[in-house]
Amino acid sequence: MNQRRIAAIEQVAIGLPKPRVGRLARVVLLATIALVCSAHIGSPDAWYSGPAGPYQVVVHVKAPAVVPGIAVVSIKPESAVDTITAFVNKYDAVAGGPPPDVATPVANNPGWYRTELWVMDPGSNSVTVSLRGAKGAGTVVIPLVAVAARRLQFNGALSALLIAAALILVAGLLTLVGAAVRESVLPPGTIPDPTRQKRARFAIIRGAVVIVVVVTGFGAWWRAEDAMFAESLFKPLRVAARTEALGSDGTQLVFTITDSVWTQRNRARRSRPRGGSEFTNLLDDHGKLMHLFVIAEDGRSNFAHLHPTTTDSVSFTSVLPPLPAGRYRVFADVLHATGFTQTLAATISLDAPSAEGSASASASASATTSATKGTPVALTDADDAWVTGLLADTAAVATLADGATVQWLGAAAPHIAGEEAELRFVITPSAGDTARLEPYLGMLGHAAVVRDDGAVFIHLHPMGTVSLAAQTLLSRARASTHDMSMPPLRNGVAVDDSLHFPYAFPEPGNYTVWVQVKRLGRVQTSAFRVAVVPATSRTVPR
Repeated sequence: MNQRRIAAIEQVAIGLPKPRVGRLARVVLLATIALVCSAHIGSPDAWYSGPAGPYQVVVHVKAPAVVPGIAVVSIKPESAVDTITAFVNKYDAVAGGPPPDVATPVANNPGWYRTELWVMDPGSNSVTVSLRGAKGAGTVVIPLVAVAARRLQFNGALSALLIAAALILVAGLLTLVGAAVRESVLPPGTIPDPTRQKRARFAIIRGAVVIVVVVTGFGAWWRAEDAMFAESLFKPLRVAARTEALGSDGTQLVFTITDSVWTQRNRARRSRPRGGSEFTNLLDDHGKLMHLFVIAEDGRSNFAHLHPTTTDSVSFTSVLPPLPAGRYRVFADVLHATGFTQTLAATISLDAPSAEGSASASASASATTSATKGTPVALTDADDAWVTGLLADTAAVATLADGATVQWLGAAAPHIAGEEAELRFVITPSAGDTARLEPYLGMLGHAAVVRDDGAVFIHLHPMGTVSLAAQTLLSRARASTHDMSMPPLRNGVAVDDSLHFPYAFPEPGNYTVWVQVKRLGRVQTSAFRVAVVPATSRTVPR
């Protein structure tokens, strides 16, 4: 990829006119773009908690940073098993897959099993985990988005060491060349005459020229390969977000996929791949074509989870709740027909809402209902919800709009990057309230995790990070598997008002965990702050 094409990618990616950056800055920029633009932003690993036949398991798949690359699969069954195996396949594989690898117990993590699998093809893949024991055999398929996520950096200290060693070797080689011409054919003890010494110096110069040519040629080849790899890094579809006035009905958000690969997808015989991924048509996930999150730029003060409508799968529109004025990040989760999931990201500035709408935003609300006071706000979807107001930094208990409380049981535990997070919550109704949790988009709860700087975002479910629709698709299932992620229900409500979201914070930093549940037909939102520190030890293999 030549310099002009690299500059063009930079301009598209960051929206700046005619940037002037050096080669090092350009490489860093491309690596950064690839790092934050994965299937879930900054959080590419797959987590699953649920049944595998008669067994309940937790599965963590650490996605490879490059493809081909190695995925580390960790499995924790809740009951004893005899053997656990796993293998990986691309979404469209029909035969010829590799034999399963046997997972072995992890010495320093009782109950966990681990194996390493080669992922050879970028794009939508699946990891099939099989267990066998006293209860019989069980299998579960874990969707895995595998893309070239970043350009691996060479260690600086190792680079200096290798350069020093190379210089020593070059000096030794040139010394040998000079000695071979100057005195290798002379009898022992004979002093080379000036002619031989001159010929030796010319030989050394010629040898040095050859080495320079070889190193220069190798460097040119390496830069070409590096540029090709940078070009093959996964790049999500380009998008844009804006607002439109709806007159007295408020404001709507217009989220548009502007990438020509998407807008012209029907003009080609097949969808054009980018970074090894084919952007095929979109599928519903949890009954919605797009899950769109509008989160204040600080990551913590204002939040909306919307489900826009579309007529062409290019422009998606949704009525905006009365969020306060300011800068917002917009994250949109979509699922392709291949089982490939990706999160599209944009930013937007919102003006102050009208007085009527502002009055209705004093607490969390959903769809056509208002908050505790003010004029009702008619949103696009019955499952849309939002919340406003700065959150306490250290709160372990949040109060919902109906008075029920959400307690984070793991709030006091240390939060270490890469280690399994204790995202366990208990919902306690207020005095006299007998309502229980109801299914919300096929689950008893949803969570969104966002780092304050927006570099990490992920949409979680009690079954983990995986898409239920993608799992059904990759499992070649014929029937819905929604019940797989649902705890026991009685008359359509939960027997136990508790939630667990399997996940590990990928990087240190300050995060907000937004938890959404449904009670009495109303979606309600709570939020919790968490500071994640760098890893010093691992309790779960990554």
